[in-house]
Amino acid sequence: MFDANVPCFVFRRIGARSARLALLCGLLIAEALIFSHHAPAQQQTLLDSAPPPLLVASKEELARILAPEDNRDKAELSLEALSAHLSKAEAASSAGDLELAYKELGQFCAIMHRTLSALLVYDARGRQDLRALKKYDIGLRKFLLRLENLRAEMPARYEDFAVKTIHYLQDTRDAALKPMFADNVVAVPNSDK
Repeated sequence: MFDANVPCFVFRRIGARSARLALLCGLLIAEALIFSHHAPAQQQTLLDSAPPPLLVASKEELARILAPEDNRDKAELSLEALSAHLSKAEAASSAGDLELAYKELGQFCAIMHRTLSALLVYDARGRQDLRALKKYDIGLRKFLLRLENLRAEMPARYEDFAVKTIHYLQDTRDAALKPMFADNVVAVPNSDK
């Protein structure tokens, strides 16, 4: 069957290679089994989480917040409304009414997003009110710890949207700070005068 002229170490090399190949195949099969075992568990946790609330605030509340001409007043009214909604969410969570807490977080996100959109608008001179954006950023910063505490108190089913609310807050702060570092922040003297 084997030729007597073939050296013995060739068969040892083939044996070592086939052993390595068998070990590699065994590891790949074991990994596939492990990952296939965890996939249903991940799907189950996704199915167990509560659906996100609607990101909607009342028209009257948004109209009241966005009514002032001065952007700093808009930022101040928005921060007051955000604090009120977060306080309601904290109280509802402490009382065990997680659906109401969830709804308040949805309104919190809606007001935060709509106010940012209003503050990022350019005025007639082509500028943004950087002081209002800075005030809004500093005010939003105060809510981060309260949101973290609220998230920690919520059961796992409701925790997903609380985490997303924290990410929305951080993204909103980033968007509010972005115009402060734009190319048009430093005013160039008008040479037409």
